[in-house]
Amino acid sequence: MSAGRQTRRALAAAVLLATVPFGCIASSVVAPEQRLVAEERSQLAFSPAAANDVVGFHESVDIQGDAAVSLRRIWYVFLADGAYTGAALAEVDGQLAFQTLTGTWALGPAGLVLDGAAAVPCESAPGHLRLSAPGGAVVLRRGALQ
Repeated sequence: MSAGRQTRRALAAAVLLATVPFGCIASSVVAPEQRLVAEERSQLAFSPAAANDVVGFHESVDIQGDAAVSLRRIWYVFLADGAYTGAALAEVDGQLAFQTLTGTWALGPAGLVLDGAAAVPCESAPGHLRLSAPGGAVVLRRGALQ
Protein backbone atom coordinates (compact mmCIF):
# COMPACT_ATOMS: atom_id res chain seq x y z
CA MET A 1 0.00 0.00 0.00
CA SER A 2 1.47 3.39 -1.00
CA ALA A 3 2.14 6.10 1.59
CA GLY A 4 -0.48 8.33 -0.05
CA ARG A 5 -3.07 5.60 0.12
CA GLN A 6 -2.17 4.86 3.75
CA THR A 7 -2.59 8.54 4.56
CA ARG A 8 -5.95 8.66 2.79
CA ARG A 9 -7.01 5.49 4.62
CA ALA A 10 -5.77 6.79 7.99
CA LEU A 11 -7.60 10.08 7.53
CA ALA A 12 -10.03 8.71 5.01
CA ALA A 13 -13.50 9.36 3.71
CA ALA A 14 -15.55 12.16 1.99
CA VAL A 15 -17.49 14.24 -0.40
CA LEU A 16 -16.71 17.65 -1.86
CA LEU A 17 -19.40 20.31 -2.12
CA ALA A 18 -17.25 22.99 -3.74
CA THR A 19 -19.53 23.35 -6.75
CA VAL A 20 -22.79 23.64 -4.80
CA PRO A 21 -24.09 27.21 -5.00
CA PHE A 22 -25.02 28.84 -1.70
CA GLY A 23 -27.25 31.87 -1.26
CA CYS A 24 -27.05 34.47 1.46
CA ILE A 25 -28.08 33.16 4.84
CA ALA A 26 -28.60 35.47 7.80
CA SER A 27 -26.13 34.68 10.58
CA SER A 28 -29.01 34.45 13.05
CA VAL A 29 -30.12 31.14 11.49
CA VAL A 30 -26.67 29.56 11.39
CA ALA A 31 -25.72 27.59 14.49
CA PRO A 32 -22.66 28.97 16.30
CA GLU A 33 -20.59 25.84 15.58
CA GLN A 34 -21.31 26.33 11.88
CA ARG A 35 -19.88 29.88 12.04
CA LEU A 36 -16.47 28.82 13.36
CA VAL A 37 -13.74 30.36 11.20
CA ALA A 38 -10.30 28.90 10.50
CA GLU A 39 -8.52 31.32 12.85
CA GLU A 40 -10.69 30.12 15.76
CA ARG A 41 -9.92 26.46 14.94
CA SER A 42 -6.26 27.16 15.55
CA GLN A 43 -7.17 28.19 19.10
CA LEU A 44 -9.02 24.97 19.96
CA ALA A 45 -7.51 23.18 22.95
CA PHE A 46 -7.11 19.55 21.85
CA SER A 47 -6.57 16.68 24.29
CA PRO A 48 -6.68 12.88 23.88
CA ALA A 49 -10.13 11.82 22.67
CA ALA A 50 -12.51 9.53 24.53
CA ALA A 51 -14.78 7.06 22.71
CA ASN A 52 -17.79 9.36 23.26
CA ASP A 53 -15.95 12.09 21.35
CA VAL A 54 -15.53 9.78 18.36
CA VAL A 55 -19.03 8.30 18.13
CA GLY A 56 -21.20 10.24 15.69
CA PHE A 57 -21.02 12.06 12.38
CA HIS A 58 -17.95 14.17 11.58
CA GLU A 59 -17.00 16.29 8.56
CA SER A 60 -13.63 17.77 7.67
CA VAL A 61 -13.03 21.48 8.19
CA ASP A 62 -9.24 21.47 7.77
CA ILE A 63 -6.92 19.07 5.94
CA GLN A 64 -3.16 19.66 6.19
CA GLY A 65 0.10 18.12 4.98
CA ASP A 66 0.44 15.50 2.27
CA ALA A 67 -3.21 14.56 2.69
CA ALA A 68 -4.28 18.03 1.49
CA VAL A 69 -2.65 17.38 -1.88
CA SER A 70 -5.25 14.79 -2.80
CA LEU A 71 -8.12 14.96 -0.29
CA ARG A 72 -10.79 17.61 -0.79
CA ARG A 73 -13.36 16.71 1.88
CA ILE A 74 -13.81 13.89 4.38
CA TRP A 75 -16.86 12.58 6.24
CA TYR A 76 -17.02 9.81 8.83
CA VAL A 77 -19.79 8.11 10.79
CA PHE A 78 -18.51 6.21 13.82
CA LEU A 79 -21.05 3.96 15.53
CA ALA A 80 -20.98 3.03 19.21
CA ASP A 81 -20.78 -0.68 18.30
CA GLY A 82 -17.30 -0.20 16.78
CA ALA A 83 -18.37 0.04 13.12
CA TYR A 84 -17.61 3.03 10.89
CA THR A 85 -18.18 4.22 7.38
CA GLY A 86 -16.63 7.14 5.57
CA ALA A 87 -16.22 8.81 2.24
CA ALA A 88 -13.62 11.12 0.72
CA LEU A 89 -13.32 12.98 -2.51
CA ALA A 90 -9.74 12.51 -3.63
CA GLU A 91 -7.83 13.80 -6.63
CA VAL A 92 -5.44 11.20 -7.99
CA ASP A 93 -3.45 11.84 -11.17
CA GLY A 94 -5.67 14.82 -11.96
CA GLN A 95 -8.88 12.83 -11.67
CA LEU A 96 -11.48 13.28 -8.94
CA ALA A 97 -12.86 10.08 -7.47
CA PHE A 98 -14.87 9.17 -4.42
CA GLN A 99 -13.29 6.67 -2.08
CA THR A 100 -15.39 4.94 0.53
CA LEU A 101 -14.47 2.85 3.51
CA THR A 102 -16.47 0.70 5.87
CA GLY A 103 -15.02 -1.29 8.70
CA THR A 104 -14.29 -1.33 12.39
CA TRP A 105 -12.77 1.22 14.72
CA ALA A 106 -11.37 1.20 18.22
CA LEU A 107 -9.84 3.86 20.41
CA GLY A 108 -6.84 2.91 22.49
CA PRO A 109 -4.05 4.68 24.34
CA ALA A 110 -2.14 5.24 21.08
CA GLY A 111 -5.17 6.66 19.27
CA LEU A 112 -7.75 5.65 16.69
CA VAL A 113 -7.40 2.25 15.03
CA LEU A 114 -9.27 1.62 11.77
CA ASP A 115 -9.60 -1.98 10.62
CA GLY A 116 -6.74 -3.17 12.82
CA ALA A 117 -4.17 -0.82 11.20
CA ALA A 118 -1.64 1.18 13.19
CA ALA A 119 -3.18 3.68 15.59
CA VAL A 120 -3.21 7.35 14.67
CA PRO A 121 -3.32 10.08 17.32
CA CYS A 122 -6.92 11.16 17.91
CA GLU A 123 -7.60 14.29 19.89
CA SER A 124 -10.77 16.16 20.73
CA ALA A 125 -11.79 19.74 21.42
CA PRO A 126 -15.37 20.95 21.90
CA GLY A 127 -17.26 19.75 18.81
CA HIS A 128 -14.08 18.67 16.98
CA LEU A 129 -11.71 15.75 16.42
CA ARG A 130 -8.17 15.93 15.09
CA LEU A 131 -6.60 12.85 13.46
CA SER A 132 -2.88 12.94 12.76
CA ALA A 133 -0.70 10.70 10.61
CA PRO A 134 2.87 11.01 9.35
CA GLY A 135 1.60 12.47 6.06
CA GLY A 136 -0.85 15.01 7.44
CA ALA A 137 -3.68 15.85 9.77
CA VAL A 138 -7.39 16.47 9.52
CA VAL A 139 -9.69 18.43 11.81
CA LEU A 140 -13.25 17.15 11.79
CA ARG A 141 -16.29 19.00 13.12
CA ARG A 142 -19.14 17.08 14.73
CA GLY A 143 -22.23 17.34 12.58
CA ALA A 144 -25.75 16.02 12.41
CA LEU A 145 -27.05 13.50 9.92
CA GLN A 146 -30.08 14.85 8.10
